[in-house]
Amino acid sequence: MPEDKRRWPVGQCPLCLGWGQMRQYTCCAACSKWRRAFPGQAACQHCSRVSHVSLDGLCRPCLLIVRSEDPGWILHPKPGRPLQLAFLLPGVRLPRASSLVLPANRKDKQAPAGIGTARLAIEPRRLRRTPPAQAASPHLVDPAQGILFNARRDWSFLNAGELDQLPALTPEASALVHELGRQARAAGWTSASRNNATKTLRILLAWLGADAPVPEADIRALHARPSTTIRRVLAFLRDRGMVIPDPARPGTAVERTINHHIDALPGGIADEVRQWVKVVRGQGRRAHRELPFSSVRSYLNCFCPVLAEWGQRVTSLREITRDDVQEALGHRPGVTAHNLLPALRSLFRALKQERVIFRDPTSGITLPSMRRLPAPIPTDLLRGLIDRAGIPVAKVAVALIAIHGLGKKETTLLLLENLHLPRGQLAVRRPTGTHTVYLDELTRTLMTGWLRERRLRWPLTANPYLLVNRQTAEDTAGPPVSLTAIDTIFSGLGLAPSKVRQDRILDEARHTADPVHLMRVFGLSAHPAMKYVQAAHPDRGPAMPR
Repeated sequence: MPEDKRRWPVGQCPLCLGWGQMRQYTCCAACSKWRRAFPGQAACQHCSRVSHVSLDGLCRPCLLIVRSEDPGWILHPKPGRPLQLAFLLPGVRLPRASSLVLPANRKDKQAPAGIGTARLAIEPRRLRRTPPAQAASPHLVDPAQGILFNARRDWSFLNAGELDQLPALTPEASALVHELGRQARAAGWTSASRNNATKTLRILLAWLGADAPVPEADIRALHARPSTTIRRVLAFLRDRGMVIPDPARPGTAVERTINHHIDALPGGIADEVRQWVKVVRGQGRRAHRELPFSSVRSYLNCFCPVLAEWGQRVTSLREITRDDVQEALGHRPGVTAHNLLPALRSLFRALKQERVIFRDPTSGITLPSMRRLPAPIPTDLLRGLIDRAGIPVAKVAVALIAIHGLGKKETTLLLLENLHLPRGQLAVRRPTGTHTVYLDELTRTLMTGWLRERRLRWPLTANPYLLVNRQTAEDTAGPPVSLTAIDTIFSGLGLAPSKVRQDRILDEARHTADPVHLMRVFGLSAHPAMKYVQAAHPDRGPAMPR
């Protein structure tokens, strides 16, 4: 028996008295729909049983009896007739509630004497409940109307309501909803994603209309309602110029993360850190090369815990001394200390340049060098690595890192145009130049399978990167997959991508002691190539004079 049929209890429905699965735990699934269609309870005019009755005063079992055996009862009711015993027997299946609400369509039954067939066809139509037509929303936004108050919209009143109670859509709004559905089908969205996106857009346009742009804050406020898709609706409306950007959400996600970290610091120190951000971004007193926001975030992750500790006893970084810096470095492990010192040095040098502090407390502080050689991974963890990856995109990512020794970040930044599958070549763009990867037979087979899967799932995507997922393929901005996606693939295998890459280069170094070979195969520079050779052959000693 399938799993979905075993989890529901079996018993007798109290409404139709039929025997079967109690999917709603109080009645069967069909009677549950009947209760929603006719919520009121009254005595049935046919069997005198108190239950959920239709507009003609019949419960669900009696309506079937009347239609099948006594159609004239609808015109000449006879109250007090008992329920037939056929419905008390187990194994009797009743029609669904929808088939009972709709008019009967029986060609083999003849009309009783004195009743015309046209009348029988018309009378049961009284059982059909047609919802009243909804009027347009009184809150439609007029493009010519200005904004009086910068207030956020509250959608909590929709949580208890139903979608059929929404106001009617204007012709422009209805066209946008149909266009979203057409675009979702062409992009290969799943039915659940398509329905959620259409539902979210319909709620917005039903209340606000499609004549004026919608504030981004009002769209994001819908996230509290279940079964909504904010990101896709935002991208759809933003492409059509119908979104007013939220001033409270400036910049990218990395910039918002930086601002969040700075806001958590004490007031005086937070202002000084903001000054440091301006300097490293090239907006200081002296011209500097801009530091990427990703590097700024990394520096913040390093020294924010230290600044939070200092903020408990000082109000400004002017009070920090050389002893405070050395104490902070001494209380942390070696790897953490080596990452913390450059971050603190960048912070205090920038503040001294801007004349916020008088001297740099990190000046002259050094740490003992750490010689970290790559270590091999046990063979049992690498056995069947690609087969255990699962989906095609995961197999390609594992093959590029585990076979060809590519880095995690450069794997996510591979462009589709840089792949020449007939030649078996892949161009990897690096700051030092372009490195050509020659694909082996296994990687070419995996790459062919992934390209076929990508074409079938997202035939209309304009994302230029080789590796995409559901989020990046449907994003009109065309971003690469995140580094977290690569980490997730390898975490399921019990490994880290950097360790797998190091093991691959180290294995190649075991077979050859030539660092030039490693530089050609993996595109390494001289220093890391020598490090791998020394790690693979420790008995030979350093190959280059110091």
